[in-house]
Amino acid sequence: MRRILELVRKELIQTFRDKRMVGLIFVAPVIQLIMLGYAVTTDVKHIALGVWDNDRSFESREFVRKAVISGYFDDAGVVVNDAGMEHAFKSGRCDLVLYFPPDYSRNIKRGEKAKLEIIADGSDSNLTNIAFSYMAQIANIENARLMKENVSKMKAARGGNIMIPQVSPEPRVMYNPEMKSANYMIPGEIGLILTLITILLTSMSITKEKESGTIEQIIVSPLRSYEVILGKTIPFALIGMMIVLLIITGGLLVFNIAIKGNIFTLLFSSFLFLLNTLGVGLFISTISKTQQQAMLSSVIFILPSIMISGFAFPVSNMPIEVQWISYLLPLRYFFTIIRGIFLKGAGFAILWPEMLALFILGVTVFILAALRFRKKLS
Repeated sequence: MRRILELVRKELIQTFRDKRMVGLIFVAPVIQLIMLGYAVTTDVKHIALGVWDNDRSFESREFVRKAVISGYFDDAGVVVNDAGMEHAFKSGRCDLVLYFPPDYSRNIKRGEKAKLEIIADGSDSNLTNIAFSYMAQIANIENARLMKENVSKMKAARGGNIMIPQVSPEPRVMYNPEMKSANYMIPGEIGLILTLITILLTSMSITKEKESGTIEQIIVSPLRSYEVILGKTIPFALIGMMIVLLIITGGLLVFNIAIKGNIFTLLFSSFLFLLNTLGVGLFISTISKTQQQAMLSSVIFILPSIMISGFAFPVSNMPIEVQWISYLLPLRYFFTIIRGIFLKGAGFAILWPEMLALFILGVTVFILAALRFRKKLS
C-alpha cells in the first residue's frame, strides 16, 4: 500500500507541476459550466416570423401583434411573394411565414371561417412542430375572443341569428415535408465529425513529434517552416474530404437523404471549414508540450463549439452574449451552409456571407498558428 501511495504522490506532483495542466483541469471546466449552463436550453423562443399579408387589414395586423407579444416569435419583416419567402427561408432570415389571403378580414366580419397559412421552413422538425403548436395556441385565443365578442352581440340582438367567425390556421412545410429529424441532424454531423477528427489529429501530430524527440530532426532538416506545416496538415485535409464524401454516401444510401444543392458548392464549403479546424489543431499543437495537453485543449475547444453553434440547440434561444461568442466559431457558419445545401438547395448567391466568414476566420487562425509554429521552430 505504501508503494502505491508513493506512486500516487509522484503522479500528482508530475501532473500539477505543469501550470498549463492545472488550468486545463480546474479552470476550463468552470468556464464551460458557466457558458453551457446559460447557452444550452431546450426552450424554443425567438422564432423568426415573416409576414405575407395580402389582406392588409386591422385584423391581420392584430394577429401578428399578438404572435409577437407572446414572446415566442420575433418579427423578421415582410414577405411580398413566393420568391421573397423562398429567399427568406434559404438565407435563414425566417423560420416561419404567416400568409393572410385577401379575404381574411372579410370572412371574419361575415362570421365565416377565416383561413390563414402557417408556412414553415421545416428543416428543423423540432422547431417547426413547436412553432405550429404556438401558432395554434394564438389562434385558439383569438377564436375565444371572437366567440366572446359575438355572444355579446347575440345577447344584444335578443336571440338573433349571429354567425360566429373562426380563425383557421393551415400549416404547410416548405422543406423536409416528412418532418424527419435525420434530415436535419445528419448534414450537421459532417461538421461535427470533421471538427472532432481533424482538430484532434492535427494537434496531436506535432506534439507527438515533440514527445518522441523527432521535432529536432525536422528543425535541422532542409524543410522550411511552411513546408512542415503543409506536410502536417494536407494529409488530414485529404482525410477530412474523404469523410465528407463517406457521410454524403452513407446519408443517401442508409437514410435516403439526397443533396438538393450543388455538391461542388458543398465540397468547396467543406474545404473552407477544414481550413479552420486544421488551423485550430495546429495552434493547439504549438501551445501544448504533450499529447495529453493537446487532447484536453482540443476537447475544451470542441465541446462549446458543438453546444453553442446550432448543432442541436437554436442559437437564437441563447443569451445575446453567447450569441456574440458563437460568431467566432466556424461551426456556426458551416451548419448554416451544409443544411442550406442539403435541405433547401441553397447556393453561393445565398450562402456567400457564411462562406466569406469561414474564409476570414480560417485564414486568420491559420496565419496565427503558422506564426507561432515558426517562432517555436526558431
